[in-house]
Amino acid sequence: MPKMALAMSSALRASSINNHAFTRILRITCSVNDAAHENARPFATQKVRSDVALPPAPKRPPSGYILFLNDTRKTVMRQNPALKPTEVVKTLAEKWNMADEITKKKYETLSRERMEAFAKEKEAYTSRLTPQQKQALAELSLDKKLRVSKKKLNEKLKELDRPKGARTAFVLFSSAMRKQLQDKTPKEMMTHLGTLWKQLPEDKKQHYVKQAEGDRQRYTREMQAWTKRLEDQGQRDILEDLKQDIKDIRKGKHSLEHKVKT
Repeated sequence: MPKMALAMSSALRASSINNHAFTRILRITCSVNDAAHENARPFATQKVRSDVALPPAPKRPPSGYILFLNDTRKTVMRQNPALKPTEVVKTLAEKWNMADEITKKKYETLSRERMEAFAKEKEAYTSRLTPQQKQALAELSLDKKLRVSKKKLNEKLKELDRPKGARTAFVLFSSAMRKQLQDKTPKEMMTHLGTLWKQLPEDKKQHYVKQAEGDRQRYTREMQAWTKRLEDQGQRDILEDLKQDIKDIRKGKHSLEHKVKT
């Protein structure tokens, strides 16, 4: 997967395909399952709480754009077996862009028909669920939204080059000692580091405490400058909105959990 991520990044720089379209195409191109296999899975498995079992739910149908890519991908790869995945992606995008309106409308109509059928299947599916299953389904939906919102926030923070957090004295000590413990598993390493830290004389601990204080001051300075830059660029409100989304979702999860307990 790292190779595919690198290839995707290179293609984005080398082509005019927008990021959203590129990601969708790459998902199709790099999929081990072909379109026939996807169509053979009309219901999607869902992970829920271990105490509540959910029947397989109807699977949301792909858009007309993705249906076109599914139908075209095999032909492109058969006719051009030497193409790299990123080149296949670019070719598929170009074919969609060059497709006439009749072709595009055909796939969009097919997608709309499948979406209408999906809506009916979903309604019937929901009506058959018990109250406990509906509760579990709602929790599943909120969990997914929370993951998506957290990912968006982390990506935005990375994009805005947020300063690295201040390191504690123990973290600084662990970084200094880690190379000496490479033969241990991560769990063993953390346990051993904790023991070494407790046994460390107070005067030696102070060395790391002072380093931590210096790093805390560095973090404070950088955060002040970073926050000012966000305000100057009008980015702070965007971050606050993303954080509020996460708070709202967590509040919804808390309400559901409280409802179950009562």
